[in-house]
Amino acid sequence: MTLSFAAFVALVIFGFLILLARGTVFIPIDEVVRILLGGEADRDIHRVIVMDARLPKAITAILAGAALGVGGALMQTLFRNPLADPFVLGVSSGAVLGAAIVILGTSTTGWLSGLAIVGQLGVTGAAVAGAGLVLVLALAFARRVGNPTTVLIVGVMFGFLSGALVDVLVYYADPERLQGLASFTRGTVRDVSWYDLQIVAPACISVILVSVLLAKPMNILLLGEHYAATMGIKVRPIQFMALALVAVLAGVVTAYCGAIGFVGLAAPHLVRGVLRDSDHFVVLPGSALVGALLVLLAEYVAGGNGLTNVSLPLNSVTAFVGAPVVLWVLLRRRREAGQVPT
Repeated sequence: MTLSFAAFVALVIFGFLILLARGTVFIPIDEVVRILLGGEADRDIHRVIVMDARLPKAITAILAGAALGVGGALMQTLFRNPLADPFVLGVSSGAVLGAAIVILGTSTTGWLSGLAIVGQLGVTGAAVAGAGLVLVLALAFARRVGNPTTVLIVGVMFGFLSGALVDVLVYYADPERLQGLASFTRGTVRDVSWYDLQIVAPACISVILVSVLLAKPMNILLLGEHYAATMGIKVRPIQFMALALVAVLAGVVTAYCGAIGFVGLAAPHLVRGVLRDSDHFVVLPGSALVGALLVLLAEYVAGGNGLTNVSLPLNSVTAFVGAPVVLWVLLRRRREAGQVPT
C-alpha cells in the first residue's frame, strides 16, 4: 500500500514537472526544478514562462483533479452508485448557466448589455453566483428531505433545468459569442491566474482536508444507513456535510476551470481497482492523487504538448485517457473474481 501511494505521488510530481517543461518553448526539467527552488535560469524568459505562464496552470490541474477525485469518492459512497460524480447535484450546471448569461448576454447587442453590474461581475463571478444558487437550493432540499436518492433526483432535475435555460440563451445569442461558451463548457485550466489561485487553492485544499474527517463515517455507511445509525453515526448530518463539501468542490472547480468531466467518476474506481481496497482512509487520498494525475496527463495532451500539435478540449482528453483504463480495471476485477471467463 505504501509503495502504491509513493508511486502515485511520484507520478504526480513527474507529471507536474513535465507540464512545466513542455510547450512551445521547451525548458529542461533540471532547469525547471532549479527555477522552482529559486535558482538562476539559463535565460530570463524561461523563468517568466515557468513562473507566470505554466506554474498557475499546473497547480490548478493538481487542485482541480484532486477536488474532483475526492468529490467523486464521496458521492459514490453517499448514493451507493458507482456512476455518481461531483456534478450530479447540478452545481456545475448552475455555474455554466451563470457563465452563459454573461458570455451570451453582455455583448453590445446582448439583452444584458445595459446592465453594467453584470459585465463587472465577469464570467467567473457569474459562474460562482450560479453555482452558489444551485448549491443553496440543493442543500435546502437535502436538509428538508434527507433521503440521498431524492437529493440525487433533485440535483439531476436542477441540471436539466439549467441546461434547458442555457439552450434557450444559445438560441437567441449572437453567434460570435458561442465560441466563448463552448470553451467554458469543455473545461480548461489554462485561464486560471495567480490572482484566481488565491481563491481556488484555499477553497479546494481546506475542503479536501475536511473531507478526510468523513473517512470513518463513510466506511460505516458502506454497510448501510441502518447499521451506521446503530453504530452511533448521525447519518443525516454526515450526509448533509458530504453533500455540502462536494457541492463546494464542484462549484469552485467549474467556476474557475469550466466543466471538467469524467475525472470524478474515474479516479475512485481506479484507486479501488489498483489498490483493491474500499477503505476511505485509502480511497480519499488515493482519489485525490489519481484525479490530479488524470488532469495533469489530460492537460499535457490537450495543450498541444503531447500527442497532438493543437489544443484540444480538456473534457475530450479526460474521457479518452480515463475510460479505457477504468474499463480495464473493472474487467480485471471481474475476471479475478471468476465472473468473466478467461
